[in-house]
Amino acid sequence: MLGFLWGFGSARGDRSGWNRRRIRVRSSVEYDAICDVSVKSAKGGEERRVGDLWDVRSGQKAAVVFLTHFGDFTSWELGQQISKKISLFDEKDVPVICIGLGSVDNARKYSQLLSVNKSLVFADEPGNCHTALGFSKGLAPDADVNAYLKLLPMLAGIGSPGTIQEVLRGYTGDRRAKPIFTSPNMFDVLGTGYQRPFELATLRLGNMRSILQNWDELKPKETEQLTWQGGAIVFKGEDVIFKHVDTGILTYADVDKMLEAAASLTRANDTGDGGVIEAAAVPTEP
Repeated sequence: MLGFLWGFGSARGDRSGWNRRRIRVRSSVEYDAICDVSVKSAKGGEERRVGDLWDVRSGQKAAVVFLTHFGDFTSWELGQQISKKISLFDEKDVPVICIGLGSVDNARKYSQLLSVNKSLVFADEPGNCHTALGFSKGLAPDADVNAYLKLLPMLAGIGSPGTIQEVLRGYTGDRRAKPIFTSPNMFDVLGTGYQRPFELATLRLGNMRSILQNWDELKPKETEQLTWQGGAIVFKGEDVIFKHVDTGILTYADVDKMLEAAASLTRANDTGDGGVIEAAAVPTEP
């Protein structure tokens, strides 16, 4: 009889603990920082709360990309990659949400030039998301120096870690990366199945021409945002399952890694640890 009562008490205790877990509300610091920030849709211009851009309550996954300004190389290369792979995210019911620095008009021009669906793109003109998440504001953010002047040393890697390596990679190629241009193309003489020398540099040259031709319609109103960096987070509901923080110009998130996280990873509390995200469970790129 005592054994029965002990067992019953334990079962009740377990169930009570299970109930506490079910009703406990635990969100990530990143979600808390941006959930109430308002952004504007490139499609209709309406104001939206970030926390309403995906179905948080059901635990839906969402890939949230925090672009730099809409006329930046980083935003353009990310937009081109996302356009190529958006169907793979759609297949997994994972919305891609691109939040960039600038106005709704900037966002619309960006969407038009890169053939990115306007419904995916949002403008954060004050940069509230980037500020809330603590993303880098570039070289000497407090210095009273024109942002255009700050860009030059940043392109040389000063106050922009990783940029020089990325620029050089555009010329030297990368055997670990996928080719950029679909075969057949002129780079096939150097081989296939990897990113060939000058392949990425050629893409960037084309992007630079398009950006310069449309600069007045892409540049942010706030000149200081020219040096701001972004990042990317894959959420599951309110929890973070992947995070990347740009360290400098061109050091953006790997879209394939974002897709992998969206496709296969789950919250740490799905394995029974009560919702605490362990470092090993959350891939975080520098």
